[in-house]
Amino acid sequence: MDRIPFKTGSLINEGHLLSSVFDSNFIYAYFRVSEKEYLQYAKSNQSDRRSDQVSLIQADGSTHQFPGHIETMEGEFDTSTGTIAFRAKFPNPSHILKHGSTGKIRLYTRVESALMVPQKSTFEIQDKTYVFIVGADNKARVQSFLPAARLAHFYIVQSGLNEGDRIIYEGIKDVRDGMLIKSIPVSDSIRLNTGGKHKTKATS
Repeated sequence: MDRIPFKTGSLINEGHLLSSVFDSNFIYAYFRVSEKEYLQYAKSNQSDRRSDQVSLIQADGSTHQFPGHIETMEGEFDTSTGTIAFRAKFPNPSHILKHGSTGKIRLYTRVESALMVPQKSTFEIQDKTYVFIVGADNKARVQSFLPAARLAHFYIVQSGLNEGDRIIYEGIKDVRDGMLIKSIPVSDSIRLNTGGKHKTKATS
């Protein structure tokens, strides 16, 4: 129940709002996504209804402990903003979330057998994306690739790179095409987080 703006004995008229009552066991989050984000989400999750699950990042940067689910979306895009509205429902048994709270919604996209490259290993020239590949002769060469999507700090590779390619992970600003590279494999934890891609650090 919200606050009551009247004191005991106050004169009120018919139709005056005394207070507001709401159920905070569940909270609805309303948000909008661009057409590109919507298409990526819809196409990648057509066969997996679990993809309706979302997370709420609260104003202090923490994640709400209970995942939510997308309940509905509007049937058309807003022509003025190019976005479409979603509504997600979140359990709120501890009543931490309040009406009017703000935050960010994290959508999940299903990707299978993806080849991923860290963004810090890439650079762009004239709208094309490149990495440095280390060949069998330990020489660096520039290789372009086509990203399919960007997730967090990684690119999902659509074409141009193959599993097992060795790419330079750090120090690419100091590397030149044809430079002899002494490689140091990155840790297993980093390799695991990047989907098994083998990377090297450039050293002088």
